[in-house]
Amino acid sequence: MAEKMQSELAKIACCVAGEEGQAQAVKETAVKKTLLILASDSLGKGDDELGRNIVINFINHMGEMGDDLWRLVLLNAGVKLAVEGSQVLPVLQELEKNGLGILICGPCLKVFNLLEKKQVGEITKMLDIVTSMQMAEKVISLT
Repeated sequence: MAEKMQSELAKIACCVAGEEGQAQAVKETAVKKTLLILASDSLGKGDDELGRNIVINFINHMGEMGDDLWRLVLLNAGVKLAVEGSQVLPVLQELEKNGLGILICGPCLKVFNLLEKKQVGEITKMLDIVTSMQMAEKVISLT
């Protein structure tokens, strides 16, 4: 796989005029589409408060994934992270502003009576989530 990617990069680099164009082509090809699924507002089993703190800490550090992080999908109780009053709302808003696509499960918001409180992301349905998973090069699921 690494050889294939190097070959593709070489093809692009040799055919693009100018050093600036080569650098941009290499950067665009090197970025992977990673989709992250977060299906809870708490990670792990055991202590619920610890689990919530883990999620908060994780989201606060998601930016470290760089341009590879393409989409974030919030499902089930994970949708609570995208509503007013969420501790991580400012971080999610900043990530979205910087180009991260955030998909929020609409039916999940309805179940938790949070539809009107959503502050970040795009309300979506399962077909869009499945399609995004198919388009992604890598899917990471945290539950």
